[in-house]
Amino acid sequence: MNHPMVLLYNLNNEKGGKIRRMCLPLGLRTRLVEPAEYGLTLSQLVEGQPPETPWAGECFSEELLLLVNCPGPLLDRFLQGFRRNKIPPVGLKAVLTPTNSGWTSLELREELAKEREAIRQGQGAHSKEQEG
Repeated sequence: MNHPMVLLYNLNNEKGGKIRRMCLPLGLRTRLVEPAEYGLTLSQLVEGQPPETPWAGECFSEELLLLVNCPGPLLDRFLQGFRRNKIPPVGLKAVLTPTNSGWTSLELREELAKEREAIRQGQGAHSKEQEG
């Protein structure tokens, strides 16, 4: 499937509705990912494969966006749409890659959380250097 799309996690709410409406004129399909699907790989989610058995393990509550087949200019317009439509940012965002396509939603969320923490700590270290 080569059509641009956005997978939305924990955004079955007003904010998610704004994001979905913003995606329509951009030609971006959207899909809400349910916790029952967390055991599927990201590529299986993109392909629309249903889980053989619903996921019954750990879940997460953070909002997350996974962008699929979004070339640079489309990605830029998508991100600009948040500002233009006054949509609060989503803390965890990723682009589907060959590396992460075999991950589950939980593995993606874990990796994004690690990256966010590393960035936060790096900014803290940078601030301390400026203070000294």
